Amino acid sequence: MPKQRIVVIGGGISGLLSALVLTKEGHHVTVLEREEDLGGVCRSYNVGPYKVDTGPHIITRLQSGPLRGLIDSYFDSVPVFVPHGEYYVCTKEKMRAFPWTLRKFAQFDIISKTDRIEFMQAIMSIFSQRALRMLDNNTSVHDAVKDRALSPRTYDFIDTMCCFMTGTGMRHTPLTRFFDSMDYKNKKDVQDPLDYLNNIKNIITKKGAVDQQYPKGGVQTLINTILSSIPRDLIDIRTSQEATRINIKEGAVNGVETTKGNVPADIVVYTSFVSELPQYVDDLPSSYASGLESLHTVRSLTLWLGLDGHFFATDGSEIWIDSEPPCWIVSTTNYDASLAPEGHQLVGITTNLRQDMDIEQLKSKLLSEIYNRIPDIEEHIMMEHWQVLVPEKAAWTVGKEMPSCETPIKGLYLAGTDTMCKSMGVTRAAYSVNELIRVFKKEGYIVPREKPSFTKYDTLD
Repeated sequence: MPKQRIVVIGGGISGLLSALVLTKEGHHVTVLEREEDLGGVCRSYNVGPYKVDTGPHIITRLQSGPLRGLIDSYFDSVPVFVPHGEYYVCTKEKMRAFPWTLRKFAQFDIISKTDRIEFMQAIMSIFSQRALRMLDNNTSVHDAVKDRALSPRTYDFIDTMCCFMTGTGMRHTPLTRFFDSMDYKNKKDVQDPLDYLNNIKNIITKKGAVDQQYPKGGVQTLINTILSSIPRDLIDIRTSQEATRINIKEGAVNGVETTKGNVPADIVVYTSFVSELPQYVDDLPSSYASGLESLHTVRSLTLWLGLDGHFFATDGSEIWIDSEPPCWIVSTTNYDASLAPEGHQLVGITTNLRQDMDIEQLKSKLLSEIYNRIPDIEEHIMMEHWQVLVPEKAAWTVGKEMPSCETPIKGLYLAGTDTMCKSMGVTRAAYSVNELIRVFKKEGYIVPREKPSFTKYDTLD
């Protein structure tokens, strides 16, 4: 098949991964990014002597997940990844490692012993129902535990964990979000009852978040390695150039209008917010367009603190479940000391941000929690930097279907964190690009090739 003129709308992680794959497959790609910088929420930048990420990032499923497959097949170099360590659940009174197994959960004294027994019974019941095909895919976490005799504190714990996993609470978080991780461990596309028995074994013996890591040098290092791997003669990256319309002729893509003129295209890969796609295309079926517009965007508020001492010494990250607001804390200098001046610590503190929240009020609450929890920390703050971000372009919620890679328009495809019900963040973006590859192979734009018996690439530090 002749090589195609492809336009990728969006220069974030999904757009750049798409451009990398398609140029390595021999197509000419034009990337349109409306901002001055590439990377979207996968950027790093300097705030004084500190280097902050766009929100805390930990990359999941890195050992054999979707990003690893893309690295092995298309990257010329790869960042140095540092193991994340443990997730610690914290209250004002105590800190405990997250209980990945039933045995650990039985000892997880942040919630009462009675609640632990009740909740473990709920877990086993859920596994049994799924093994017998009795569990509806749209069952929410709330539906699964609402009739259990659990205390308000335990319900708050479950709700907080759902918020960090999906961007929404347990009433809207599907149980399938949690089974997704277990199905990934099984390495099978189709599950059978024996696999669910293996899942039960997994929750008894699981070692924890062993395949979660942080890119040394900041998340920008991942963007840099993608850019350095793209063939220069096949890429045209245009920053500060916004797409304004996707032109359709006789039911097929034939170009993209931008703030700086028209760009001819045989194929468009749209990686911006799919909820906004109807603004760019007039010919979308009304039912399809309304489904896109109904997707719920996840927003977050992040505070970066540069400290002249070490206040967070854990070997991973902390989840404060009883703070107001609940928050997730990652000290990036625990993975790479060069992100701050010598002897200093750089800490990212993030929380979910609903549309109806007053941002300034939330900032004040978050700072108050930090000051109350850690005495005298206020005197050691050398840098304070706030970010309002969109870590997920759509929440994985009950009753909402994210669109597939393919659209009703010939030559128009989608990729991004609002096109896939898998994992979260960079990993979900990588899943979406792998789906794009599958569809392009089916369409003949990518020729299937054998997996290499070994992969050779340089390490970029």
